[in-house]
Amino acid sequence: MAAPVSPTSSVPTEPARGRPGRQRSEAADQAILAATLDVLGEDGFGGLTMAAVIARSGVSSATLYRRWPTKQDLVAAALASLHPAATEIDTGSLEGDIVAFVRDVAASMAVRPAGEALRQDVAVELSRNPDFRAAINEKFVVPRLVVLGHVLDRARERGELGRGEPGRRLTTEAAMSFVVGPLHHRVYVLGRPASAQFQRGVVVASLASLRALAPPD
Repeated sequence: MAAPVSPTSSVPTEPARGRPGRQRSEAADQAILAATLDVLGEDGFGGLTMAAVIARSGVSSATLYRRWPTKQDLVAAALASLHPAATEIDTGSLEGDIVAFVRDVAASMAVRPAGEALRQDVAVELSRNPDFRAAINEKFVVPRLVVLGHVLDRARERGELGRGEPGRRLTTEAAMSFVVGPLHHRVYVLGRPASAQFQRGVVVASLASLRALAPPD
């Protein structure tokens, strides 16, 4: 931060000088993430190194490690940059919220890393690398758990859902499985698109599950 200028100083203040720094920071972020995706596509997760990303992006090692200190965090951030971020949903009803939530998740799943080989490479790494899975969960799962948790809380406040029976409380994690599970199976296991018709079926089934597990008190 620049030192404050005395009122009697002949040097004019320039409050807009922070903007170029922010632009350079954003440019560095984009360069790093783009380079990571390039190296990941060419060499896979196992072959990707921080040094290769530094060389491809043209940034310093300090710039890279200050943003993403581990390879797992870097790759997770790069993959997340390909997908729309989770956003808050509040339509005023449980059904409307679930419709919007399913639509947003399906849209995110429709945007895949370029190439089937890369998708499979990432899937294999997730199965054997708990640190990478944790980084991916932090980018993809946790934000949507927060959004869905708010949806359920508002539904309970409106009297559309209850808490569930003792010992069988409807948790946000369980609700996520009922809502997102069919989409995940459709897209990632069967390799088929989550069409609008399929999404409508997911909404009907997930609403029925949520209401059965947590009927209004």
